[in-house]
Amino acid sequence: MLTFKNLNDNHIEPAARLALGEYFEERNATAILPNGDYFDLFCNMIAKMTAYNLGIAAMQEGKLVGFLTCYKPWNHHFGMTMGTFSPIHAHGTIKHNRKHIYSLLYQTAAEKWVREGILSHAIAVYAHDSESISSFWENGFGLRTVDAIRNVETIVCEAFPDYEFCELAIGEIAHIVPLKNLLREHLRSTPMFIPLSFSQDVTQIREENERRKSRYFIAKDKNKLIAFIEIMQSGENFACNDPKMINICGAYMIPEYRQTGIFTKFLSWLMDVLLIEGYTRCGVDFESFNPTANYFWLKYFTAYTYGVVRRIDERIF
Repeated sequence: MLTFKNLNDNHIEPAARLALGEYFEERNATAILPNGDYFDLFCNMIAKMTAYNLGIAAMQEGKLVGFLTCYKPWNHHFGMTMGTFSPIHAHGTIKHNRKHIYSLLYQTAAEKWVREGILSHAIAVYAHDSESISSFWENGFGLRTVDAIRNVETIVCEAFPDYEFCELAIGEIAHIVPLKNLLREHLRSTPMFIPLSFSQDVTQIREENERRKSRYFIAKDKNKLIAFIEIMQSGENFACNDPKMINICGAYMIPEYRQTGIFTKFLSWLMDVLLIEGYTRCGVDFESFNPTANYFWLKYFTAYTYGVVRRIDERIF
């Protein structure tokens, strides 16, 4: 019989083992994922979240068989409500009866979270873990984001010799401003409706670039800038921080050039650049409800996490 208690410091090491177990299950399905020694990292990350007293432990005969915890909540999380996020290292269960354990874990945790005024719940689950996905789907969650990965290698495609691909120098960031703002306009539109400000100026984009330590690559039709890809060393989860992995954190192409094969050539060219630099993996994250991104990236990348969300009706109070 399962019993539930507040996650505490005594649970940290067995919780890390459960979370690692789920990661290596996903790695068996997505072999390109890095094979690191993450135990100490998981222990440290889970310990920080345990201090917020929002986690739940599932026990069976004195043994931890599942846990669910989350980051410190913050305001204006997918709207005007307070919300939190449980990343892929912040939960785990044994394999047997996983769907049922996760359902009961969420039921218990959600009671605590809502009592604390946390009404927006986001959880990252592994893309090949059908038991976890089914559990959260049946608990009212919907898909919002995807993390995907691929080998750094040439993509066989049409050549497009009349187009130029190059890296944008830091001093030339002003050239990227129109495309960055077209991307913001795209993300504000249907069916995404992401509430971004309408535009950024060059100072804001420079500050973002410095904060991310990102690099810009561009595609040009003669002198016309038609697309960009932005990359950075870090990503949305611990696997993205592998030294041999680079992450795409932004991309856009002017609509009239889409579905021509040019962006595929652009991506292939970038893969060749990254291969020369010694990278072996490339990650990308995107909103699943962005039809342009969802259609393109999943042709060349393999999904390995899904970000699922549920927003509780504030009238419950």
